[in-house]
Amino acid sequence: MPRPSTGTLLAGLGGGAVHLALVELLFRALNHAPPERWPLADPGRAAGLFAAGSLVALAVAHTRLLSPAVGLVAALGWAALRDALAPPPEWSEVGGFLVVDRTVFLSAYAGGWTVVVGLLAVAAGVEFGLRRRRGIGDDRLRNLPPAPSRVRDAALVGVALGGVFGVAAAARVAAFGVSPRTAVPVMVATTTLAAAVPIAAAALGLVAPAACFAPFVPPIARGVIAGGEGGPILLLFLGPAAVAFAAVGLAERWLRRRLDRGSAEPTGTR
Repeated sequence: MPRPSTGTLLAGLGGGAVHLALVELLFRALNHAPPERWPLADPGRAAGLFAAGSLVALAVAHTRLLSPAVGLVAALGWAALRDALAPPPEWSEVGGFLVVDRTVFLSAYAGGWTVVVGLLAVAAGVEFGLRRRRGIGDDRLRNLPPAPSRVRDAALVGVALGGVFGVAAAARVAAFGVSPRTAVPVMVATTTLAAAVPIAAAALGLVAPAACFAPFVPPIARGVIAGGEGGPILLLFLGPAAVAFAAVGLAERWLRRRLDRGSAEPTGTR
């Protein structure tokens, strides 16, 4: 893949700044968190939100993939809407720590930006494969290789991108507390596999595994990004789900081959 141009790098910097500024404005407008929880008051959060916006802008400007930008806007809109529709939370200090009586979704979004980026990596991988294989605006893609032709190569692409999501999701859940700690590497593996299957399948032109993965995104947002109950169990459950995704993909591939073989058979003449 060619190196990003100066214009692309500038677009990345601009995207990071815009994303950080927008999240800060939403925090101030909704006022559902104390000022010390606002992004610009926390250098770590500010850097993370800037990085998320920058990575998305870089990906879109360099490759012309659309799903990272659409997904980031959707994730931020989801968090802002959930907070806007909920009553103001009650914050209090217990043992020197700030606690709140309900989930503040914008705060969860700011703290879980790595999981958001991981999900966007999965979406980008699926979009890449389907656009290459199905010719959906394929001529508008830039600086991307052809879709892998071998299952092994497609699997490597899936594991590479799925691993971004797997590590981010497991780290986020571990930050809320997981017992036993030895479950964390297992969650990395199960989550990576569940994301890798639809990416690899899309690289081979298969749609069904990605369609099966999509319904898991809202529970992931609630259980992992927002730290809701059941996050660790959900990530472990993605292991069996990955096997199911693979089975669905194999069934779709078999069906497509049967249909292609049937359409290729000569009809004969009298």
